[in-house]
Amino acid sequence: MIDLRRYARPLVRAARMARRRWERGPIRHETIDVGAGAPAGDGAFDGARAFELLRAQCDMGPRAPGTDGHRRTLEWIVDQLRPHVDALVLQRWEQKVRHGPGAGRRFAMTNVLALVHGRDGADGAPDLMLSAHWDTRPVADSDPDPARRALPVPGANDGASGTAVVLEAARALRAHRPSRSVALALWDGEDLGEYYYGSHAYEAAFRRGTVPWRPRRGILMDMVGKRGLRCSTEGNSMRLAPELWRDLHACAEDMDLGAHFGGRAYTVNDDHVFLSRAGIPTVLLIDYDYPQWHTTADTVDQCDAASLRIVGDVVLRYVRAGAA
Repeated sequence: MIDLRRYARPLVRAARMARRRWERGPIRHETIDVGAGAPAGDGAFDGARAFELLRAQCDMGPRAPGTDGHRRTLEWIVDQLRPHVDALVLQRWEQKVRHGPGAGRRFAMTNVLALVHGRDGADGAPDLMLSAHWDTRPVADSDPDPARRALPVPGANDGASGTAVVLEAARALRAHRPSRSVALALWDGEDLGEYYYGSHAYEAAFRRGTVPWRPRRGILMDMVGKRGLRCSTEGNSMRLAPELWRDLHACAEDMDLGAHFGGRAYTVNDDHVFLSRAGIPTVLLIDYDYPQWHTTADTVDQCDAASLRIVGDVVLRYVRAGAA
């Protein structure tokens, strides 16, 4: 007798992947011309500038796919990156949402991919990718007030904070180039429907060999802007990229910033899981102890420039220490 149970799991997984491919339109890559201006600043991570980048995103309103704020924020992100990167590519596709917010609709989505060359020159392949998601959740379904749960999330911490760190890191890295090239990515569709559409699309393109560059490991930043930051001890990161996790936290300790890491233990499903599955072991920096998550209270006043600088300083120290 054949035990069909041993075949069931792979078949279910294959069916799910096929369904996702069918529901996602073709992935297109659009190259954007970048500026050739002089680097700005001295290469230090500027927490105040990062905070203003966070605020600017929130000033555009909710950034869920299909909204005017989403469209304007994409244009703004491109304008912010162009002077500070050496290559810029938009990864576009149309996504059908089956469950959750947006179910039954199709949305135009865009991942933003960029590259800062290292001192090894334009031909140097990136070893590391810094990333975050730039969209926001369309409904505040965790709000303590039931009357507000259909309202959009402002996304100051959940969306704008990680994006702000990536944008400011781009400027700092171009001003003082690392030894090796660094890739940057901002994921779309992380907080819509069944979640993580952007990293799923990137994973598919990565496996087909159609992405513009192929980093070997990554750091994902999500909800890193709250006051009194203490990043969680995240189980998937320790399992999927243990060496990178240890090295990054060693940098924090060396900088006397260890008190802002090693927080309460959580295992979080986020874009890093799908990047790791594609073959890019990735850690997640997140402070998951955030009561304003997916509520209308996720606003600018909950965030702090000092928290953004802590994360930015540690990440740049890791990059410039030669680990990347």
